[in-house]
Amino acid sequence: MAPYSIRKYQDQDKEAVMDMFIKGTLSHIPSGFFRLLKQPRSFLLLLSVPGALFLGSGSLFLSLLVLPGLLVFLWLLTRYPFNWYVDNALRTDMKDIRKSYLSNRGSCFWVAELEGHVVGMVCACPAQQASRGQKCLEMLHLSVRTEYRGLGIAKSLTQTLLQFAQDQGYDAVVLTTLCYNYPAQRIYEQLGFWKAREAFDSLKWRVIGIPFFYYKYSVPSSL
Repeated sequence: MAPYSIRKYQDQDKEAVMDMFIKGTLSHIPSGFFRLLKQPRSFLLLLSVPGALFLGSGSLFLSLLVLPGLLVFLWLLTRYPFNWYVDNALRTDMKDIRKSYLSNRGSCFWVAELEGHVVGMVCACPAQQASRGQKCLEMLHLSVRTEYRGLGIAKSLTQTLLQFAQDQGYDAVVLTTLCYNYPAQRIYEQLGFWKAREAFDSLKWRVIGIPFFYYKYSVPSSL
């Protein structure tokens, strides 16, 4: 396979980037669903509702019939925050990538290209909340197409971003990742990130029991 290259985003990349962003984000839903099923409250729901129906009606068939409906409910419940995240991004920063990430020196958007196809992406902008007065860069939307994973593309994209942070005089790089996104966590930790804290990003994620890991990287001085 030909080597990939990393370059700044261009307007003609938009369709490929949007497709990769949406599919990459929504690909986490099945893992989130199975994580939700393993939680005690889900077990309680799946046992108590059919059990109550059986005790009330005496019909085993009716109590079993409700199970698929409960599973569909839990699936839709899991999908909601992921869909919301995608829709919100498409209305905000991803609506105009050039304006959001390429209009000032402190932000950037990169893509990985292989054989003329965009196969990976990552972007960064100044973090909205500084940490103890530090100048922080926030890493966002790291994604690699499924069929091109395992080639080191995600690691190279992250390294490109870390070099950018150093060149721009940032003190630290921060990011958030799903608690069960183990491949991404391994890359971050290999590159020197550490887990600063764990928290639910919002009520939507708390409802389905999926916290985020907040990672941080101290940028070496360029002096």
